[in-house]
Amino acid sequence: MKENTLKKLNLLLCGTIILVLSAAFIVLPRRAFSENENRALAAAPDTSVRSVFSGDFDTAFETWFTDHFPFRDFWIGLKAYTKQYSGSLENNDVFFADDGYLIRRFQTYDERTLVQNTELIREFCTDQGVQPYILLVPTAAGTRQNLLKAGSYSLDQEALRNHAEELLGYPVIEIDTTVDPFYFRTDHHWNAYGALQGYKAICAQALQKEPEDFTMTVVADDFRGTMYSRSGAFRHAGEDIVRPDHAGLQATVTLEDGTVHEGLFFEERLAEKDKYMYYLDGNHAFESIETNVHNGRRALILKDSYAHILVPYLAAEYEHIDMIDLRYFRGNASDYLQENTDVWFIYSLDNFCEDPYLVFLK
Repeated sequence: MKENTLKKLNLLLCGTIILVLSAAFIVLPRRAFSENENRALAAAPDTSVRSVFSGDFDTAFETWFTDHFPFRDFWIGLKAYTKQYSGSLENNDVFFADDGYLIRRFQTYDERTLVQNTELIREFCTDQGVQPYILLVPTAAGTRQNLLKAGSYSLDQEALRNHAEELLGYPVIEIDTTVDPFYFRTDHHWNAYGALQGYKAICAQALQKEPEDFTMTVVADDFRGTMYSRSGAFRHAGEDIVRPDHAGLQATVTLEDGTVHEGLFFEERLAEKDKYMYYLDGNHAFESIETNVHNGRRALILKDSYAHILVPYLAAEYEHIDMIDLRYFRGNASDYLQENTDVWFIYSLDNFCEDPYLVFLK
């Protein structure tokens, strides 16, 4: 008797859950974009006869249903925190580290890609007759291993950096990564204080000068970055976005479509999820920067997004800066070389070892 009652209660509970979720799926509005995951959600699948019989509808429907499942953020967060507090080291290649850090895993790389990238840079610099400056920024997985849980293996990034330097045949600038804060807790990038250390290293090892002075101003305190979105750890607190200012420095930024923006910082991006785009408006194929430094010095920067937060410091050293992101740029980088042009390669170390787009360097 008791067993039958228990079965009925279980059936009633399961039926209620199914009914509630079904009703919620019907009633709740569809979102086009997930703020927490920082991505567009799937649109309703095509219901044409061709789509149904080709099998495309089944795949599209599954994706759409998964993206719009009721209370999706709750279930993603529940999974992440269940894994974290049950002793799991990571979720979706993001380590749960101490002090609230979410650190991207970096355990392997393709040696062939690394060799190819170093060869491409050597060939470009030899053909153009330039001596490049190279900055390969180590990631938190390599410099904050004291924060990783036991068993959270990561590559020896110092050894990897030295290997890359040997392959390049050019010196790679060394950065003091021991200062804190250096990295965002919820994002894979270094923060404004980390980039300041990169700038100081550049002044000492490349420009042979004392660094300029900057004031640091907090402009937002609710940034939640890509590691927050990828890990599902949606209970993590936001963190600061900081603007470095150099007294008297004025600059205009011209984007690839001809849009001209006054200043190096894009205030409107602070109202969005990806507040890292505050720095130079995020990823663009090409950006050109004019400053009031008037020292005749120019820079061509081949880069990934780690450069965006560094360039506000470098702008104090150059009259003109051209920035090229080879993921999107299909022109000739060599067209931007003029007299007194410094050539920079600025990448995160992990991305440099994996980036397939340096083949477009020419």
